[in-house]
Amino acid sequence: MRTLSSSVSNAMVLAGALAVASCGRGGDPPRRDARAEPPPPAPGGAAAARSAPAPGVAVPDEVLVDQDGAQVHLRELAKGRVLVVNFIFTTCTTICSPMTAIFGRLQDELGDAMERDVRLVSISLDPATDTPERLKRYAEKFGRRPGWVFLTGSRERVGRVLGALGGRAPIKEQHAPVTLIGREAEGRWTRVDGIAPPARLAEEVRAFLSRGPAAQRASGG
Repeated sequence: MRTLSSSVSNAMVLAGALAVASCGRGGDPPRRDARAEPPPPAPGGAAAARSAPAPGVAVPDEVLVDQDGAQVHLRELAKGRVLVVNFIFTTCTTICSPMTAIFGRLQDELGDAMERDVRLVSISLDPATDTPERLKRYAEKFGRRPGWVFLTGSRERVGRVLGALGGRAPIKEQHAPVTLIGREAEGRWTRVDGIAPPARLAEEVRAFLSRGPAAQRASGG
C-alpha cells in the first residue's frame, strides 16, 4: 500500500471542516450561491454526506485529455466499468485537496477492482489553467495509480462534459463537493453530496459491482 505524503494526510484531517467551505483562493471571502451550497454540517463539524439517485446523468460522446496528454474517449473509458467521478481544480485551496486525498485512499479500499472493474475520474473545473502537465504533478501528490485518470481539455469540451454529468459550477470557487458513481451501460447513477470517507464511497461502488459484469464473472456467469 502506498503511503500518502504528509500534505495529503493533513488534507484528510481538514476534510470535515472544509466540506462546508467554497473552493476559494486564499484571502478571497466566500461567496454564496444556492446552486452550489454543500449539505449542512453534521454534529461535530463534519459534513453529512448524502446519497441519492441521479437521473439524467449520461456520459457524453466527448474526447478529453488525461494527465499524460493522451486523448480519452469518455464512452470508452466508461465501457464495462463503474465510474467514480469528482470535480476539482489544482489551484483550489479548500475542498479539492481533501476530495482528491479521499480518492487516493479509495484506490486502496477497492484493491484489485481498480482499472479492471472501476475507474476513478477527476475532471478539472479550470481547464484553462489545468494543463496535462499540471494535472500530472497534482495527481502524483495523491498517489495516483492505474485506474484513476485526471481529465482536462478545451473549455468548450469540458463544459459539455460537466453539463452532461451535472458537475457544472457557474463559479468554480463555489463548487460543492460532489461524487458521481454509476454504470453508463445501465444508465444508473448515484450522486453523493458532501465529503464522504473512502469506506463510504467504496460501499456505494460495491453496490454497483454486485449487479454488474464483475459479479457475473465471480459467479461463473
